Amino acid sequence: METRASYIAVGLFVVALLTGLIVAVLWFAGRQLAESNTRYETYFASVGSGLSAGSPVRVNGVQLGRVAEVALDPDNPTRVRVTMDISSNAPIRSDSVATLEIQSLAGTTAIEISAGTKNAPPIEIQPDQRYPVIWSRESNLSQIVGAVPNLLLKITALADQLQEVVNEKNRQAIADTLDNLSQLTAVASEHREDLAHLFQDSAADARDLNQAIANLNQMTKKLDQVADQASTAMRDINGVVRENRASLKDFTQNGLQQFQQLAVDVRSLVAELSRTINTLDRDPSRLIYGDRREGYRPQ
Repeated sequence: METRASYIAVGLFVVALLTGLIVAVLWFAGRQLAESNTRYETYFASVGSGLSAGSPVRVNGVQLGRVAEVALDPDNPTRVRVTMDISSNAPIRSDSVATLEIQSLAGTTAIEISAGTKNAPPIEIQPDQRYPVIWSRESNLSQIVGAVPNLLLKITALADQLQEVVNEKNRQAIADTLDNLSQLTAVASEHREDLAHLFQDSAADARDLNQAIANLNQMTKKLDQVADQASTAMRDINGVVRENRASLKDFTQNGLQQFQQLAVDVRSLVAELSRTINTLDRDPSRLIYGDRREGYRPQ
């Protein structure tokens, strides 16, 4: 009886396990059916070794699908055709763009798709296409892969140049330079007091130069003040001239002629006085007796 009871218990356990497994399969299948996907395609020049079936597909960083197939394009074997199953609710529009993005240092790759704008129309299937095609562009991964050969060439050229720089002749020149530098340091150490005096004198000269520059600045300021005063004086003179323009014009036309005549009369008077003084110098008595050379005049 105990053995029969054990068999019954094992049978019930197996039945329960199978029932649970069937329920789980049905639940998973129902979830998959509830989550409908849309199949898309995109094309790349190269995808590397990190992309394969099952790789994640992200839309604006959120995983909404997986890669279904990676194969060469039958119509153009120089590019790779990638087939993807993406959630039907994903915001895929005609302006969406697919790129390849590195997921980790191990080299695994994912497809990153930019979400389309709200006003953009959905992608339509063309007559020669199996599924809607998402536009693609060169990714950072492709740029890095493409730059590696050029980088290697530059590194090789740099290594050759470095080897040329450190040849025997240049090494000897560097050794001579270091030796000369050591000798210069020794000489500087022996004359450090002289150098200190030289630096002190240079500092004093710099201070004198700064003082001279300050004095020059002050002189410049004074010259500016003088120039301002001269400008003010010229404005005042111009004002006086404008205010007395009629008087100055009358003076230049009439008064100046009178002044010239007065100057002529003054010159005549000065000449007469000069003759009189010369006569008195020769004959002072003439001032008392008059001119005796006139002779006698009868009455």
